[in-house]
Amino acid sequence: MKTGQHPLRFLMGLLAVFCLGIVCGACYGISLSVHRIYLIAAILIFFSASVILVLKQHERTWIAFVGLFFVAGMFRFAGAYELPAQDISRAAGEETVVSGIITEMPRVTERTDGSRQIRYTAAVYALGQGNAERTANGQLLLYEREEDTSPHVGRIGDRITAEGKIRRPHGYQNPGQIDTALLLRTQGITASLSAHRGSVSIESRDDISLWEQWMRRAAEIRTHYLEHMRAVMPHTDAAAIFAMLFGGYEGIDPALLEAYTTTGIVHILSVSGSHISLIAAVIAWIAVILRLPRGLSAAAVLSAIFFYVLLAGMVPPAVRSGIMGGAAFIGLVLGRERDAKYLLLLTGLLMLMVSPLLLFHISFQLSFLATAGLLFLAPVLAGKVHRLPRLVSMAFSITIAAQLMVLPVLAWYFNQVSISALLANLIVVPIVELIIIMGLFAGIVTYLLPLLGGILFAADSVLLGISFELTRALAALPLSKVWLPSMGLFPSVCYYVVILILCAPSEMRRKILSRLLAYRHIVAVLCLALLVGVCAWRMIMPREMAVHFIDVGQGDCALVVTPHGHAMLFDTGGTRDGAFDVGARVDVPYLLHYGVREVDYIFLSHAHEDHAAGAGAILSRLPVKHVYTADEGRHAYAMSMRLGDANPLLSKLSRAEAGETFVLDGVTVEVIYAPARDPSDNATGNEVSNVYRIRYGDASFLFTGDLVREHELKMLSAGTDASATVLKIPHHGSHTSSSEEFIRAVHPMYAVYCVGAGNSFGHPHADVVERYDRMGIKTLRTDEDGAIVFHTDGHHLSVETFAEGRLIREMNEK
Repeated sequence: MKTGQHPLRFLMGLLAVFCLGIVCGACYGISLSVHRIYLIAAILIFFSASVILVLKQHERTWIAFVGLFFVAGMFRFAGAYELPAQDISRAAGEETVVSGIITEMPRVTERTDGSRQIRYTAAVYALGQGNAERTANGQLLLYEREEDTSPHVGRIGDRITAEGKIRRPHGYQNPGQIDTALLLRTQGITASLSAHRGSVSIESRDDISLWEQWMRRAAEIRTHYLEHMRAVMPHTDAAAIFAMLFGGYEGIDPALLEAYTTTGIVHILSVSGSHISLIAAVIAWIAVILRLPRGLSAAAVLSAIFFYVLLAGMVPPAVRSGIMGGAAFIGLVLGRERDAKYLLLLTGLLMLMVSPLLLFHISFQLSFLATAGLLFLAPVLAGKVHRLPRLVSMAFSITIAAQLMVLPVLAWYFNQVSISALLANLIVVPIVELIIIMGLFAGIVTYLLPLLGGILFAADSVLLGISFELTRALAALPLSKVWLPSMGLFPSVCYYVVILILCAPSEMRRKILSRLLAYRHIVAVLCLALLVGVCAWRMIMPREMAVHFIDVGQGDCALVVTPHGHAMLFDTGGTRDGAFDVGARVDVPYLLHYGVREVDYIFLSHAHEDHAAGAGAILSRLPVKHVYTADEGRHAYAMSMRLGDANPLLSKLSRAEAGETFVLDGVTVEVIYAPARDPSDNATGNEVSNVYRIRYGDASFLFTGDLVREHELKMLSAGTDASATVLKIPHHGSHTSSSEEFIRAVHPMYAVYCVGAGNSFGHPHADVVERYDRMGIKTLRTDEDGAIVFHTDGHHLSVETFAEGRLIREMNEK
């Protein structure tokens, strides 16, 4: 290949190797403090080689560029991931006073008890007070809970001071789970603080910058929109239309959110490339009517996109969508589709160079891949269906192209694809686009003619109702959503290789096909050998049971998958205030990620929400044969699961009796302790915790719920055999449990703390941690290790932790 040939493929390759460098930097823990000299030396070597080969016009110049961009990817990841010495996250765990400047419009959430929670984003400049004050930097999320709804809410540019404990953001660390901590990190947010009551002080500044004035004005305009919408329509409708205009999910009717998700158009509720394309299309259409030159049309489109992104608050998703969507659309407006492809690749490469952590952000992944589908794959599909009516062929090619390009991402995070997406894009999306355009126009009109603006907003509410009913009807269609197995790295790479071949010019496709035909015998033999190898591996590999300790925060949840793929759950996690549905947003996605689409049994230790609340969503969304409970009664579980007492799902509940055993695929479940509820002994509710043990061959796992010390000793005094290979540590490592006598009786090889990061209970307690360490027991923690997965064939035991990715293998001689 001569120098200068195939520039599009060359640019695509550079983007791919730069991404690979970022991934390798993340996987292997590349650090500037440790590897700086080696990385800089490698960059200089590859850069020098690139310059020399370019000057010589050597045909292998591309190899030097590939090496340069690969090392540059690792270097940029290392530089972006390491935090400065004065970053606010370095003070995690400190009780101190934080001073900063508000950088985003505060988010106010009204609570059912009449109070409200205000979330500020602040750029920190100092920690402490008086002589103890020291310089700090970085951004944090500051939460204030206020009983009185009258106090003034701060504005962008105001100075804010608050006292509380600094924490690092921490999400649920499970495969397939969106990493919220990393998402915040891409925005420069590295810490959070829940302010002590009455400690928040807000002070206006006279010296705010021009940029802060612009952002403050944009926030005031968004508030203007929301207030006028709420004046003429229900608050849930106002929240949904506001989300369509500017992004966000606060206050939206969950039924609407579910219907939009099922039909694959939920991206409408956040600022995305579709918003940018819609605004650009409207401005381009107006330019055509006015017969403006192409250059002036492009300038008008860019100006409209810029002002919309500014109005949306310059939030990162809006900025990314504006850059990528604007670049692609300008190329199309100017009639330079090929240039639009270059612009997209260059934009993606430059964005990753500036902020390499974006590669792990789902918003960037979906925006970039969907736009790539529009530019690369949609024209190919449109050519295949050119005989259809133009409107249908365009909707089909654009929808299918976007779905195909983001398929591995959807499979990893959501494990579903919407079959009804095509109909939704044909029928519902035009209505939603009209809602967006009319809503933006109505907000402008209300400044001049408030009555007319209110009428337009009311009409928007009617259109939203129509779109909701249509979407709900489409979501109810058979096969409206189809389950997808999660793709690993190698299958995803193979998938995109096939997509690239489909997008390649016809001449290249013919060359590839001719090569395959020329070596068809070799290809056939290799495929057959691969198939035989996989089948032989599956036959000789021992049948294993897997036990997953899922990270559900401050709660318990364990998934047991039998050798033949049947599933059982031991507790399901949950939150006491019900503000976050762990069952729907953690448990069910985790099950689907591992291909679990029905559950044989759920064994609940007791009715506390952090153990049982998640079962409600699981029962509602997946087939479950039966649920075994402790002795609190059905009403206690109905309240915990937030199901009505008359809900037919409660018929699946029955009390587990001590001595009962269940056998499934060679896995035995034993109820070794199930105390009767004694009102005189039920001080906390933990006293009724059931204890379950599963056995598979020589391996055994003991699930203890919140078993307290008194009942540990009562169980042992009854002569109960409590021995196990792996112990789920009772009550999250509380000092009320884990007596030394109990630990010695269990005599585990491993012990697992199911505990939330930075929890207010102080779990696990230091004396309990010391006790397990002193007794030589290997311990793992869901707050540090994320999801913990044990595999056993009944003789050998291995454990893998998601957060660290480390693999520990032990021979189980018990």
